[in-house]
Amino acid sequence: MNHPFFFNSKNSLNLFGLQKNFDFISKLYFKKKLPKILMLTGPKGSGKSTLVNHFLYSVFDKDNYDINNFLLKTSTHFYKQFKDDFFSNIIYLKGSDFKSIKIEDIRNLRTRIFQSTILDKDRFIVLDDIELFNHNSLNALLKIIEEPTKNNYFFLINNKSKPLLDTIKSRSVEIKIALSENQRLKIIDGLINNFKIKLVLDPKSSQLSPGNFVRFNHLCSEYNISPSTDFVENLSILLDLYKKNKDILFINLAFFIFEHYFKRFSERGSFNKNKIYEIKNEIFDILNNFKLYNINHTALLNAVSSKLNYE
Repeated sequence: MNHPFFFNSKNSLNLFGLQKNFDFISKLYFKKKLPKILMLTGPKGSGKSTLVNHFLYSVFDKDNYDINNFLLKTSTHFYKQFKDDFFSNIIYLKGSDFKSIKIEDIRNLRTRIFQSTILDKDRFIVLDDIELFNHNSLNALLKIIEEPTKNNYFFLINNKSKPLLDTIKSRSVEIKIALSENQRLKIIDGLINNFKIKLVLDPKSSQLSPGNFVRFNHLCSEYNISPSTDFVENLSILLDLYKKNKDILFINLAFFIFEHYFKRFSERGSFNKNKIYEIKNEIFDILNNFKLYNINHTALLNAVSSKLNYE
């Protein structure tokens, strides 16, 4: 499935809300104190990848990076190489929700790491969605991390969606990306204005990270989905889209709408709260089993409808 351009962090030309993190990492690097292995940890969509991209741009194309406004310039030769992954001093490996990075990818990474860099400058290896790497890949990665070469720096981006091996954690210096509510809303506002996004969801009605808010807002707008309408109807639409596109984002949106629905349901005050939480947990398990085991679409809808008959 082709997502809109703003789903790609390399198209986030402005850095919103994480300027202090940028300054901190930059100062470490230019003072030659940047750890060889740096892990950025925080919820998916909190700006970790965008932060790394802006830092790398400022390193390799410093004269064209607008440091006063934390802005990437798209007209430069470097940006075109950077965006298309053609710049040899930057290596990206990114996991996915369907296919963990294989051990062959790690072996190819090892080969690339020991190649010479342009003008003998530093090389940065960005491993995104580190928690999605399979066990064998992580063990192979560990061997690379244990003996990093002189010019290599690793950025590990951890969304905390799955447990990470302690052996990886222990070899990394961790920076936690935790947004205050004010930061979260400010970043969302910046993204909406920057990408001219039609607002469908209310940023204040959830605790979604900025990236997830923009993604979910787009899907709701694109497919006429509203969290305030019938949950089963919305779920049916999302399951059809998931079946067609095999994109886990539709299932994640279903979980969000599910949480929104039960929040409204519990606020009515006319139902037994213990019973509501019991139903909520049962439906959560049904959705989670669908995500894990890909159970029958119709069976899932029937099971959810049966549970909601309590209403």
